[in-house]
Amino acid sequence: MTDSSSDITDMANELLAAKMEAAKNQGGMTHLLKLGSFHMEIVPNSNIDVDKLFRETITDLYDKFGEEVLKINMSDIVKAQQNGAMHG
Repeated sequence: MTDSSSDITDMANELLAAKMEAAKNQGGMTHLLKLGSFHMEIVPNSNIDVDKLFRETITDLYDKFGEEVLKINMSDIVKAQQNGAMHG
């Protein structure tokens, strides 16, 4: 049996990476939120209120993890880099 959630995650990551690359290639920029080990990148879109989205995301993360959300877990970063999930 294959892990379908892993396949879906891989497909979602590929789709997001393609959207980010397309935005960068069109001379556009992306909105980036980094908080501890958390990384969120949004392609600009008139339907997205980035400020509101980032504020809600920060509030949600802080409510769930408290000050732990500010800490960086280097093992997660190294693992993501090895899996090709980090973009520069």
